[in-house]
Amino acid sequence: MLDTNFSYQVQHIGHEQQPILIIDNFVKDARSLIGYAMTKNDVAPDRGHYPGLRSKAPDLYQHLLVSQLADLLKNVFSLGSEDLRRADSYYSVVATPVSDLSVIQQLAHFDHPKNDELAVIHYLCNDTHGGTSFYRHRSTGYESINQDRHEDYFAILEKDINQLGASREPKYLNGDDEIFKRILSVPAKFNRAVIYRCSSLHSGDIPSDYKFDMNPYTGRFTIASFIHS
Repeated sequence: MLDTNFSYQVQHIGHEQQPILIIDNFVKDARSLIGYAMTKNDVAPDRGHYPGLRSKAPDLYQHLLVSQLADLLKNVFSLGSEDLRRADSYYSVVATPVSDLSVIQQLAHFDHPKNDELAVIHYLCNDTHGGTSFYRHRSTGYESINQDRHEDYFAILEKDINQLGASREPKYLNGDDEIFKRILSVPAKFNRAVIYRCSSLHSGDIPSDYKFDMNPYTGRFTIASFIHS
């Protein structure tokens, strides 16, 4: 259930003016979501590129995203009546040391090259753990990657990485670097949700001195969701 103090703002960022929806006081009794997570026994390393552990979030939470938020999401992201069919939601905690990061885990990324699918980061932690940033790829100027840009983007990105070669130190992306320019940073805040198109280039703000705290009550604990058309 949405919190009775639910509030939101919309920002249109960068040259492409991609919409970012920021919701505070998102769900009622958010701490109960942490309590539920503590009962789970399916925690495992993510099978994709997320640098940490994941576990399935409650079905009721996924239903909330495509029912109670439907009208707001359709309005902000210019979606049609059939564009919000289902959501997949996962408890998430960052757990990968810098030395173990793959190359792709050190870059801004997009989730799917589709403008009609959405991603949600729901913070169950405070602002000491870093928020979420959105980026522009310097070589192409792209701030989002759709199917038309997909092949071109990866070809040029590979050249960027090869040019840096051994001079590139392993790190979590957290601000401007040689390949990406940050265009917006949204701080973490307990019970804040940040919603954006899956095609938008983004990355979590993981500090260089981040302490990998696996305790859901004290670490960088979030629910990551993907809303599909």
